[in-house]
Amino acid sequence: MIEEDRRSGGRDASTGKARRHIAGLTGVLVCVLLMSIAIPVLAAPARQAATPQAPSAGNVTVSTPVPMSGPLSPPDAVAGRATFSQYCAPCHGDTGNGDGPGASGLQFKPFAFADPKLVGAAPLSELFNVAKNGRMARMMPPWGSQLNDQQIWDVVGYAWTLHTSPSEVNQGKTVYQANCASCHGVDGKGKAPMLDLTSFAATSVISQTAWAQIVANGVTNAGDTMPGYTGKLDAAGQAAALEYVRSLSFKQEFRGPLAAGSGVISGTVTNGTANQPLANQSMTLHIFDGNTLLESREAKTDAKAFYRFGSLPDDTTLSYAVSTQGPGNLPYGSDVQSFAAGHTGLDMPVTVYETTTDGSGISAGPVHFIVEFDQGQMLIAELLVFNLSGNKTYLGDSSSVLRVTVPKGAQNLTIQDGNLGERYKATADGFVDTLPLPPGIGSRQILYRYTLPYTGDTLDLVRSLPYPATNVNALISDLGEKVSSPQLAAQPVRQTQSGNYLSLLGPSVAANQQVSLHFTNLPGPGALQSSSAAQPGGASATGTGGLTQTLTLVVIALAGFAAVALISWPLLRRRAAAGAPFAAGPGAAAPEAAGTPVYRRNALVDELARLDLAHEAGEISDADYRDRRLHLKAQLSDAIRQEQRSGGINDGRAHGG
Repeated sequence: MIEEDRRSGGRDASTGKARRHIAGLTGVLVCVLLMSIAIPVLAAPARQAATPQAPSAGNVTVSTPVPMSGPLSPPDAVAGRATFSQYCAPCHGDTGNGDGPGASGLQFKPFAFADPKLVGAAPLSELFNVAKNGRMARMMPPWGSQLNDQQIWDVVGYAWTLHTSPSEVNQGKTVYQANCASCHGVDGKGKAPMLDLTSFAATSVISQTAWAQIVANGVTNAGDTMPGYTGKLDAAGQAAALEYVRSLSFKQEFRGPLAAGSGVISGTVTNGTANQPLANQSMTLHIFDGNTLLESREAKTDAKAFYRFGSLPDDTTLSYAVSTQGPGNLPYGSDVQSFAAGHTGLDMPVTVYETTTDGSGISAGPVHFIVEFDQGQMLIAELLVFNLSGNKTYLGDSSSVLRVTVPKGAQNLTIQDGNLGERYKATADGFVDTLPLPPGIGSRQILYRYTLPYTGDTLDLVRSLPYPATNVNALISDLGEKVSSPQLAAQPVRQTQSGNYLSLLGPSVAANQQVSLHFTNLPGPGALQSSSAAQPGGASATGTGGLTQTLTLVVIALAGFAAVALISWPLLRRRAAAGAPFAAGPGAAAPEAAGTPVYRRNALVDELARLDLAHEAGEISDADYRDRRLHLKAQLSDAIRQEQRSGGINDGRAHGG
C-alpha cells in the first residue's frame, strides 16, 4: 500500500526474494489487476485537515495530521492480516520488509513496515489517509474504492504490528505498570487533562517517534508535567512501554492462544497407486494465520483409514492443512482450506503414491512463452505446466526430475519459486528441478524468466522441451514488430491494461521438437520501451523486472489451473495500440474451433475470471459466488477430462497434484 521515498532517506532499494503464493485464481486476479498500477509512496495525505500541535518536548514540536475519518471501531489487526496478504504483501512482502514479488520493477523500495524507525515516524492516521486516498501524482492508487474505512484501519493496524512482537508488548506492559500506571492508570485512561491512551481517535494522530521524544525528555503542557525518563529507563524499555501503550487503543493487536472451538477436520488417507486405504497412518494438522504456523497437532488413521481433529477454532481467518509421509518418506498433503462462515466441518482427504524412476509419462501443457522488449533486448518469461500419467510419483534420475532449457545467449535467469543452487540446479543449457513429481494433470508449474539481447531488427527465437507438449502459446508485446512461426497459428490480438499482445497458438509438439518464432521489424537497441526502465532503480537491460502483471494474468488464465504461484513483475506502460500485422507460417496449426474440449476449457477459465472480478466488485453475494464457482470448476474438470480422452492432454488419468 505505502512505499518509501528514497529521497526522504529510505533504505537500500534492492529487492528480496518473491515469496507470495496464491492457492486460487481469485487472489491472482485481484492482486494482479490492483497492483499493476501501483507505485505508492509514503507521503502526506492527499487531503488533510488542520494539524494541531502535539505537546512540545524540549525544542522539538511535532505536528500530527487529523485522520479524514475516524475508525468505525478500533483496529483489529488480526482481521486486517488477510487484507494485507491480498492487497499489500505483493509489494511490501509477507513480513513487511518491502521485499514482495511486485517490488522488483518499482522505482522506490516499498515501505518497510518491519523497520521500527520508518513506521514509527508516521502517525497511523497518515498511513490510513495515504492508503485510502492515494497520491496519484506518484501513482499511489486510492484503496478507498476497494476497501471500506474499517478494512483500511484494520489492515493499517496489521501493518503496524510487523515492526514489533507480542514479547516486546508484554515486556512493555511490565515497564508501564512499574513506571506509568500510577499517573496514566492501569487501564491507560488516565485523568483529565491527560491523554486517554485507550482512545484510538486521540492516539492515531500521534507518531511513535513523537511519543518517544516526550518520554525521553519529558513535557510540561497546560500545567501538567511529565518527567523525562532518559537515564532512568534504557531505550529498549522506553520503546517497549510505548508499544504496549499503542496496543491499548487497538481492538486486537496480536492473536492470542488458540481457543477450543466446534471445528472438525477429518478425512481418509489412500495409497493412490494400490488404491488401498492406509490404517495407522501418522497425520499432522498445521494451523496457519496467513503464512505463520500457529500450531501443529498429531493424530493417526483408524482401521478404516479415517482420521479426525476436533475442538478446532472455526475462525474463518485461519487456514488448515493436513500432511503425512508416503512411500520413500516423501511428504504429501491436503489442499489448504479454511472454515466458511457458519460451517464447522472440513473434509480433507490425502492421497500418497508409490515411487518410480520411469519418466516416460511426463508431458507439458499448457506451455506459454511471453515476450516483451526493452532497450535492445527481449524480456522473456516461460510458464510450463507439467503432467504425469500413471499412478506413481516420479523420483527422477540421480541428478534431476525435470529438465528445462533456455536459448543460447540468455542472461539474468531467475525462477519464480526458487533459487539456482537449491531445489533448482544450473546446467550448461538451462536448469533442472530436483523435486519429485506426483502424478496428475498440472501437478507442477514452473515459471522462469530471462533476457535475450539482440542487434538489428530481426531475430529467430527457437525453443524446445525434452517432453511432448500441448497447447503451446506465445504472447508478444505489440510494438509494431511482425512475428511468424511454422508451428504456431495466429490468434486474435489480446488487449490488456498494459497494451496489446500478439498471440500465437499451436495444439501440440513432440518431445525435443523445435518451436521457432521469427521476428522482424524489432524495436531498435536505443529504443526505450519500458517506463520502469526509464526511471532510476527501475527494470532495465540488466534485469527482467519489466514483465507486466496484467500479462501475467492472461498467462494464468490461459493455463487453466488455479494453483499457480502469483508473480508480479510491474512494467508500467502507456503504449499505443499499434495493431501490427503478423502472419503464421506454412503448416501452422489452425485456431481451436468452437465446441472442442480445448475451446470449452478456455471459455470456462474466462468465465471463472469474470466471476471472480464480479465478486470482488461486490456485484454478487458470497453465497452466490461460492455456488457458481463450484459449478464452473466442476464443468472445468469435466472439460479437462474430455480433452484428455480426446488426446488434447497426454495423460492417463486425472489425479490431483
